[in-house]
Amino acid sequence: MAFERIRKMITLANGDIYYEFNDEGRTILFLQPANEVKSNLINYGFTGPTLLCFPDKKTDFVGLGRLAEESGLRKVAEENGMGIILVNPLGEDWNEEEAGAYETVCKHLGIAQMNFRDGLAIMKDDSRPDEVSYNILGSCVRMYAYGFGSGADYLAKYYLRKVNGKSLMGDLGMADQTMVCVTLKDLTIMPKPETNDIHVVSIGNSEEQNALLKALCGDVLIRDDLDLHRDFQEYTGQYRRWVGRIMKAYNYETEGIICKPEEVMVPISEDNATFVRGLRFMRTKEHKVGYVTFYDKDLDVVNEKHPLMLVFHGGGDCALATASLAEWPQIGQEEGFITVAVEMHMNVSAKEVGSLIDHLCEEYAIDESRIYATGFSMGGIKSWDLYEQLPQRFAALLPMDAIDTPGNNCFFTKTPDYNQDVLVPLFYVGGIASPLPELPCHNPRGIDRLKYVAQVNQLNTDFQLDFEDKENWADPYVGIKGDRVDILHDEMFPESTYFAHYYDSQDGNCYTCLLAISKHAHEIRPFTNRFAYSFVKKFYRNENGEIQIHKDRRVLIKSKRID
Repeated sequence: MAFERIRKMITLANGDIYYEFNDEGRTILFLQPANEVKSNLINYGFTGPTLLCFPDKKTDFVGLGRLAEESGLRKVAEENGMGIILVNPLGEDWNEEEAGAYETVCKHLGIAQMNFRDGLAIMKDDSRPDEVSYNILGSCVRMYAYGFGSGADYLAKYYLRKVNGKSLMGDLGMADQTMVCVTLKDLTIMPKPETNDIHVVSIGNSEEQNALLKALCGDVLIRDDLDLHRDFQEYTGQYRRWVGRIMKAYNYETEGIICKPEEVMVPISEDNATFVRGLRFMRTKEHKVGYVTFYDKDLDVVNEKHPLMLVFHGGGDCALATASLAEWPQIGQEEGFITVAVEMHMNVSAKEVGSLIDHLCEEYAIDESRIYATGFSMGGIKSWDLYEQLPQRFAALLPMDAIDTPGNNCFFTKTPDYNQDVLVPLFYVGGIASPLPELPCHNPRGIDRLKYVAQVNQLNTDFQLDFEDKENWADPYVGIKGDRVDILHDEMFPESTYFAHYYDSQDGNCYTCLLAISKHAHEIRPFTNRFAYSFVKKFYRNENGEIQIHKDRRVLIKSKRID
């Protein structure tokens, strides 16, 4: 559900924007502070913190601004590209309020991949172009609630428990609205928690209240003073809720990883269907591409050359979300490469990716012999686009969780001329339990794709398969077993089995790996990406454009081989 209109909006001289919304008589205030992290270009709605305040008494814009400044929440919002939500009680305070206010806010959180601006997800329906509605950009994946006085009482009375509700996070979320962390300042009642895993910051509360919180909540941090920015940096911001449980969140500053939102203007290429078919863009010769760059803080990215990994997000998420969930920044830190996650890449053609690479090679010391790219879902399709349209720029490609007929691109159009003979090392991932076509067993398009790969990478296997004869395939998921097959297991997902099929090429080398994963839906897993990089990192493209292999770079993931 979205707000049908903004009831009041004020923009201050410093760039701060205040909004007022109304839901059945309840006033919700929202402050989007000005920031320097390019939050109108880089989408933080999938990964940034949702900062939700329950004040002691009914509050206006002035009170919200004062609370944000004095508590330290403004600084948290500025640094993370997000806003601050304040929900007012129906009366003057929360003392007589029934449960429901928290859920009211949750239903108005939303995400938008392209239509987001100034802290809002702008909801449009192509069938009704004149109608616009709004959600506050954010989700419950990183829900941090803050209660003050009667607002703390309200949260302690009703919401120290699991809360279920409709999720707007698509592939990235669960129907779980439970808080990750809650800050309770100046309680006047005894909390009424059910046993839960919620992390609690307790400020100015009694020993009895704290004892009850410690007995039934996930973890309790007791503070004597109010500094919510400090608490976020040291405690609350370290956590997120994922697949129904509290997990570690990503804090690149504390992990020693540089995270830089950046942008560049690139020339529009003739293969960019978004611009070519849109009359409003006919006079435009270039467009802005946003991206986020990650690298270890001690990596010399100016004087020493390093490999580059481009990351492309799925059709329902964003650059930060895919990179973070896949842990590419951490893998890059461990392996010594630069990670660049591209925002709204469906507006960026394969040739324009080439322009982006040219820009990155000017900005950073990139080892151009070792440029790689990967993507999840629609980002996987973009990786296939690069295999077809820009193969000579890459040492290897790692498309994941998306497979389609050769020539079909991420603009949902056809690529007329595409790669037929430039070998590109390839690591592909498909989930056996996915509801989308990811493997040959799901759709004949998967067979067509692997036939094409067999031709280009000159495999000894030609993938001549009959989709209607799946019951007689040598392998039930990929059709033809690899020349070698390894079985791997992941401690985070012990229920799954990873089948790694290695296919040799006619020159006797193996450039191609196909990974099929049981009990794996349409999802991102860090283990998969670590294994994928351990396979492709040995490949580089020499000055003649030929693929070479570093013999000393070997797969490090332990596996069990089967014949």
